Amino acid sequence: MRKGQRRNGEYFMRRYQYLDVARGLGLLLVIISHSCGLSRFLINYYIPLFFVVSGYIYKEGRSYRENITHKAKRLLIPYFGYSAVLLAVYALMGRTFAETKASAFGILYSRYCLYDTTVVPNNVYLFTVANGAMWYLTAFFATSLVYHVVIDRCLTDKKFLIGTLVILTVITMVLADIPVLLPWSIDLACVGTIFMIAGTLLGRAQFFEKKWNIPLIAAVLAIYILTSCLDPGINMSIREYGVYGAVSVPFFIIVGLTGSLLCIWFGKLIENTAPGKFIAYVGKNTIFLLAFHIFALEVIERIASKFIAIPAPGGPIEPFVLYHALRIAAAVLGCLAVSTLIEKTKKMLSQKRRPC
Repeated sequence: MRKGQRRNGEYFMRRYQYLDVARGLGLLLVIISHSCGLSRFLINYYIPLFFVVSGYIYKEGRSYRENITHKAKRLLIPYFGYSAVLLAVYALMGRTFAETKASAFGILYSRYCLYDTTVVPNNVYLFTVANGAMWYLTAFFATSLVYHVVIDRCLTDKKFLIGTLVILTVITMVLADIPVLLPWSIDLACVGTIFMIAGTLLGRAQFFEKKWNIPLIAAVLAIYILTSCLDPGINMSIREYGVYGAVSVPFFIIVGLTGSLLCIWFGKLIENTAPGKFIAYVGKNTIFLLAFHIFALEVIERIASKFIAIPAPGGPIEPFVLYHALRIAAAVLGCLAVSTLIEKTKKMLSQKRRPC
């Protein structure tokens, strides 16, 4: 890489550090919810947030093939590589061949469960090797297949943009009530594309580079709280857009967009603080943490259970909060340490391969 390109890349990362903070906040909320649960006001938007942030930093100039090849390398190689590691670890821990084969099918299908949980009570659960959060990687890839078909024309043709958003919303509503969750979250690709297009439009307007607009922030917060109250029961990973089935889709889009705006604004507010810089570092390690945090949480719980009684929900609040705070901190710091070690090893090996 040339020095000028490196400097431009470093400037780009510094300029948009608040997006890494937002990503890190979203990921920490994911990890907290997987450890002990969270209020719906904190979790309704954290998956749409990742789509919005990705759309915000979209760069024109690549062909469709180049974009999809880039996404495949960035998303699918880690997905299958990390899944294979977890599959092997659980096999070594004593899983039977039949259980391992079922887990391998789950990895290929890439969905937490097979059926809509609101329709089928006896579900088939597919992610069984602590890989439940990795559905997002294939979902993002499926979304990219749609997004990169339409985005360039959306940026130059307002009628096409409006028509595309309407069609994507209608398709999402049609797919909302089918009983089976489709592989690779294909049924989420259209709504994911809506969030990415919204992010790209915000990026083109340099929306978060503008001066603070307190009345606008207050209005967005009010809309987010109102729509979250009107449409509870959101869980994008299993295609639950709210309590009204297909009719919930527009509410979910509003919740996802307004929640993402609030999170990014908060990221911009704290980006230069010590916590903000740490959270930005978490955001830069999203894929590794997404892949291994559930496994890390499970390992920590197994170790802790040998020494203490694990505090149960509904019991005394202080030990419950303290235990999960320590569990989450240990999982995050452990994953970051391993990720940093891997990156340093890769850099060292690549330097050794270079000719003197």
